Amino acid sequence: MKSDDNCSQCGHKDGCRLMYEKLGKAGGPGVATKAIIAFLVPIGVFIGTLAAGQRLLQGRFEENILTLVSFSLAVCVTLLVVFVIRAMNSPVKKR
Repeated sequence: MKSDDNCSQCGHKDGCRLMYEKLGKAGGPGVATKAIIAFLVPIGVFIGTLAAGQRLLQGRFEENILTLVSFSLAVCVTLLVVFVIRAMNSPVKKR
């Protein structure tokens, strides 16, 4: 089914076409960098902290406790990084 068939009976078909043309030509900042920061950085921080915690704390805890401590450390550091990134990207409000 073509989109022309759907629009042929519509009274707003010209307005829709103009709106989609305007949206297609609209310029704005790219979102690729924001997507990388929002999704890949926290995952990388979590994996890196988990690996570093396992390696640095290996002789200090038993194996079962080591996994729990490393996981907890990775979650805390990742949440801290997410909060810092959000604070840096949020607009400053004047009081």
